[in-house]
Amino acid sequence: MTFEMLLLAAIVAASVILFAFEVFPVDKVSLLILSALVACRLVSPEEAIAGFGNPATVTVACMLALSYGLESTGALSYVANKLVDLARESEFRLLFAIIVSVGLLSAFINNTAAVALFLPLTMAVTREKNLDPGKFLMPMSFAAIVAGTCTLIGTSTNLLVYSLAKEHLDWQIGMFEFTPIGLIFFVIGSLYLLFIGYHLVPSRKPGGLIREYRLRHFVTEMILNDNSPFIGKSIAETTFREKYNLEVIEILRGASRLLPSAQQTRLEAGDTLLVQGDPHSLLQVQASQGVTIKALTVKDQDLEDANIVLVEAFISPTSRLVDNTLKEVNFRQTFNANALAIRSHGRTIRERIGKTRLEYGDSLLILTSRDQLEALRHSPDFLVFEEVRHKSVRQDKIYYGVGIFLGIILLVTFNLLTIVEAAVMGTGLMLLTGCLRLHDLYNHISWQTIVMLACLIPLGSAMENTGLATFFATELTDSLHLWGPWAVLSGIYLFTSLLTSFMSNNATAVLMIPIVLSTAQQLQLNPKPLVMAVMFAASASFMTPIGYQTNLFIFGPGGYRFSDFLKVGAPLNLILWIVATITIPMIWPL
Repeated sequence: MTFEMLLLAAIVAASVILFAFEVFPVDKVSLLILSALVACRLVSPEEAIAGFGNPATVTVACMLALSYGLESTGALSYVANKLVDLARESEFRLLFAIIVSVGLLSAFINNTAAVALFLPLTMAVTREKNLDPGKFLMPMSFAAIVAGTCTLIGTSTNLLVYSLAKEHLDWQIGMFEFTPIGLIFFVIGSLYLLFIGYHLVPSRKPGGLIREYRLRHFVTEMILNDNSPFIGKSIAETTFREKYNLEVIEILRGASRLLPSAQQTRLEAGDTLLVQGDPHSLLQVQASQGVTIKALTVKDQDLEDANIVLVEAFISPTSRLVDNTLKEVNFRQTFNANALAIRSHGRTIRERIGKTRLEYGDSLLILTSRDQLEALRHSPDFLVFEEVRHKSVRQDKIYYGVGIFLGIILLVTFNLLTIVEAAVMGTGLMLLTGCLRLHDLYNHISWQTIVMLACLIPLGSAMENTGLATFFATELTDSLHLWGPWAVLSGIYLFTSLLTSFMSNNATAVLMIPIVLSTAQQLQLNPKPLVMAVMFAASASFMTPIGYQTNLFIFGPGGYRFSDFLKVGAPLNLILWIVATITIPMIWPL
């Protein structure tokens, strides 16, 4: 290996570690990778910025905008609510409806957007029926992943592989070219989830938000005596948080409940404060600040009244809270709400939550007013899990939105326009007809995904420039070529599916495409089936919550542990590996 190859191999190894252990958000890791490639002169300046103008990046951005434009008309919400309403009375029918509905949507809109649409709805319905949401959310995510492989526009990975294949092979992939295998994947995956996977998901039935976040013994009543120095001050002017590390959740004054975020609310003698904190700090306050502590066991209804509501909110992919703390964004004043706890990657954080750096996939337990709840629901920063959201359906925009989206699919299907041309044109028409507003375009596109794609595409160029792709391909062919072409394809699929469990699916595709192209050249094989193996395998991320956005999306709300994904996802990975090995060469001969 040359020095440049060793250097790039070190960068690749470091990136795998950073992605796997989530040291930084994926977009930050991607920027670090690009910086390293430029600093080490492994790519030219032109190659370094080529990702920002790559057709895949542009197409993904436009498809995300189109997905939101279609959703904002209310059409998708209306259909989703109707489908789930029809299946409410039966647990099996509800699961079937969720899998099929999310699958149908994920085949045509970005699968992350489909899961984002069904997540609050599923949470609300399962809580209403006193069912475990975890039994439904993992099947929903897995169904969205396999369904995303049914069409060219189902997932950003498909569009990325399409762009790379067109660049290297001059291969124009049609809208439904890989639909036959995608449908086989979806049918087999759905049957597995309905009859096996559902029963493998551990049952952790919830008992209300307070119990889910384990807050019952962390909330205490604090009564202000006549001599308390806190009287006459607002919560922001007291030293509860800074000196005693206590969070005031709510102020009880007679029959009224007041939020501590209100600057105009001044404390009065006899006020009862609901305070969250450790016992040692509470005793310190009682000894020196003229207050009386009263032990309290809290239930959800103890915090709510006609105006105050307790909700769970998920940090969306487009949220400005990502990589910030609640203190840095001044959460209380910005959102006029009080965060009580954070659930992040399976662990619940109840202390020093203001200093916890938030990540995509975290959920917050929030106490707010019912008026402010509407603002939170419409904020691009959150998905709110409080009740079934019946979005108003704008009849004057639905037909425009659905018509534009169907028109794009037909234009690409009959090769009248390329996917890039159709996506750009569709976004312009959505803006022109009012289905999509310019403000929404900026707020609801996942810029994290766009930045990640743009920064990772040059990694493929570096793999080719240094010869590292050829080196890996030689190692692969030496190991598998004696077993025949099918073994090579099977090995590529298996390695890609294992790698995507710990890296981003797009990063895995960028890394593997140059390797499989070199492999095909060395063995004089048709490169198309090997490219398809990478595409399908890069989306087959079921064994961990970190390899695919939809898994990370449902990790916190489902109350899962890391091992749950391995238990349910590993058999599905094994089944689809066997199916892919058999079916891909049937469509694209080696």
